[in-house]
Amino acid sequence: MFICIFKVYAIENIEINGEYLIPNFQKDIRVYNYYTNKDTATIKVFPSKNEIIVGSGLVELDTDLKEIIISSNIDGEYKINIFKNYKKNKDTKTYLKNLTIKNYNINFDKDIHDYNININDEEELDINYELSNDNAYVSISGNGNFNKSENIITININNESEYKIHVYKTINVSLINDIKEYKEMSNIKKEIVIILIVTISCILVFGFYYFMFVDTTILKI
Repeated sequence: MFICIFKVYAIENIEINGEYLIPNFQKDIRVYNYYTNKDTATIKVFPSKNEIIVGSGLVELDTDLKEIIISSNIDGEYKINIFKNYKKNKDTKTYLKNLTIKNYNINFDKDIHDYNININDEEELDINYELSNDNAYVSISGNGNFNKSENIITININNESEYKIHVYKTINVSLINDIKEYKEMSNIKKEIVIILIVTISCILVFGFYYFMFVDTTILKI
């Protein structure tokens, strides 16, 4: 097996012989497959805006499997496995044999592609899966930074099948009650402060009246 190394500074997309990779290029997916019956492969790397690419070009396919390493000083390395004269069975569709999420039970069924779960305060879910084809590649997106509304985790297998997990954050009832109690206590404290202010004001007014009028009257007598 021959390994070619290309240096690039940034990557937005990669094509081989004008075709997309499997799965479609994403920066967080590091391994891709490409199938061809040609003797050469033209690799085209698309840079980010205002970035410079070094290394796009023609590769001789002198073996049945050639591993291409594309290296980016920003994103690291990407590997492309180019299979020559490989007969891919189009009738065999890759799917998930099993899917589990730590601390949650989703009752997985390979024929059901949508699931709903309510989570607590997790920043990210621990997802584990088993594939029908060990050579398949999986991409998982949307797992993290969950908001208070609906969140969708998408699991894509070889761009052939897709599973979605709809994630909802559970509202902490005890926290709501604590906030409610805090507000109620705050209102009580406000009422007490108001009563104290009114009481002190009345005492001051009464004292002022006493010293200005009553005490003067006593002195005159």
